[in-house]
Amino acid sequence: MRMNPMMIKISAAILTMLLIGACSNDQAAPPAEQPPAVSGGGDSGNASGSAEDPSAKPQEDQTATPDGGKKLSAGETGVVGDTIDYYGIVITLNGLRESEGDDYKKPQDGNMFKVVDLTVKNNGTEPVVISSALSFALTDDQEVHYTPAISSDVQTLDGTIAPGEELKGEISYEVAKDAKGLQLSFGDPMKMDRAVWNLE
Repeated sequence: MRMNPMMIKISAAILTMLLIGACSNDQAAPPAEQPPAVSGGGDSGNASGSAEDPSAKPQEDQTATPDGGKKLSAGETGVVGDTIDYYGIVITLNGLRESEGDDYKKPQDGNMFKVVDLTVKNNGTEPVVISSALSFALTDDQEVHYTPAISSDVQTLDGTIAPGEELKGEISYEVAKDAKGLQLSFGDPMKMDRAVWNLE
């Protein structure tokens, strides 16, 4: 059976119009969903310009902390203000200060106390024991390892953190005034890498 060429053209035109109509109908929003126009008042010219385009909003930096530091992972090196997620133990180096000690403990000549202010949060499912002497280490570019100094002007960072809880405190280290390349690190002897912050 042979079709008339005119019928083929008409059928093709109808089919094309149906396809175009169906496609454009899917993309167009129904008029009922559009907000009503604002009328009256002296500022009617801004009615259409006040709606914000969601794509024009600046995207939040998912790697930034509320105080401006960065969120890093174990194996990455941070600086003061950065937060490092060390296998579910989230440590923030809040600050660094120098101290002259207290009435009972003063640094030796040529030395000073460097005090790190930290927050440790347990995002895991088991309690975590934090020891300022065993969990943290301070080293310099000569590979000198400094031990924590006990001082009454420091709020210690030692204890057990339950899941979902956090511990805030400080660790004081007596270091040479001319020490260079100071790095604070946190680690677990059962894991390969450490969380590291450059203090300079």
